[in-house]
Amino acid sequence: MGKVKSILLNQQGMALLITVMTVSLLMAVTVMFHRQSWQNYVVANNYKNNIQLRAIGESGINIGLALLLQDVEGNGHDSLLDGWAQLEPDDLMPLFKEGKLELSISDLSGRLQINSLVQMIPKGGGKDGNQAGENTENEIRGILLQLLLSPVFALEEESAAESIVDALVDWIDADDKESDNGAESSYYQAFEPAYGCRNGPVLYIEELLLVKGITPQLLFGEGERKGLADYLTVHGNDGKININTADTLLIKSMDPLIEDELVEKLYTYRSDEENEEQLGNPSWYTRVDSWPGDIVLNGDILTTQSTMFLIQSTGKSDSFSRRVTAVVNRVDNKTIRVLSRKVN
Repeated sequence: MGKVKSILLNQQGMALLITVMTVSLLMAVTVMFHRQSWQNYVVANNYKNNIQLRAIGESGINIGLALLLQDVEGNGHDSLLDGWAQLEPDDLMPLFKEGKLELSISDLSGRLQINSLVQMIPKGGGKDGNQAGENTENEIRGILLQLLLSPVFALEEESAAESIVDALVDWIDADDKESDNGAESSYYQAFEPAYGCRNGPVLYIEELLLVKGITPQLLFGEGERKGLADYLTVHGNDGKININTADTLLIKSMDPLIEDELVEKLYTYRSDEENEEQLGNPSWYTRVDSWPGDIVLNGDILTTQSTMFLIQSTGKSDSFSRRVTAVVNRVDNKTIRVLSRKVN
């Protein structure tokens, strides 16, 4: 009888062990299935969010294009009082049930045209009336030098700023003659990997990182500090700067006699809606209170009309975001061309 009982107990123990193993296996399979299902859900949800947020971003670009065309119909000049520059987040809130749109439009015509550092001669000789002349070329170089010497960039010596200007000239001009403090292809051939000067117009602002003396910190800034890229554009070659939208630091760089207090008054003047009609004339700055008569900005480089814009459109939802960036050329009140588009 004792042997029978022992056998029964052994069989019960084996059954219990098998049951425990079976339950454990089922739990493991269930966990794996749940994990795989969750991963598939996450992937599908991320894909859905990506498509949805990109669509919101693309919609923002179209809204920006429409605003720029609408604006040119309303007045003959561009300023920070225009609708495209006065966009508020609340204006865009009702547009989408899921996700939100953040939209900003920047006037690239209010920046310094880096390619105007060098007078471009069209193929076949002669001059193009739409391109910068020698006087404008020298003026642009002087403004860039003053800009680099501002406290924002904290260059230790004036010679460092002069070297950067000369190196940029050598990068753009077509010859291999090295400027006093510049650098031609022979300088860059010593790098690993070696490369040469473009000897032509700069195509992308990031390209300036290849130029002697220009560091990522100088070009793009650090933290809250702006970089040189915030004041430059690779678009346009007539040297014109929209005084209505140009950064005050850039305007200050147009004449060493312009002090901080004066440039603040200028900013206040162009931000006042009561002065909107006056902003159509590039010399409106002379109407600013206490503007000295001996400070006369070069009218050859001033304009109040803009043709190049940067549109940044971001679709957001919770922790997800997708940005679409476009550079556009507003040709006239009916035509606007997208020159480049990038999705991040």
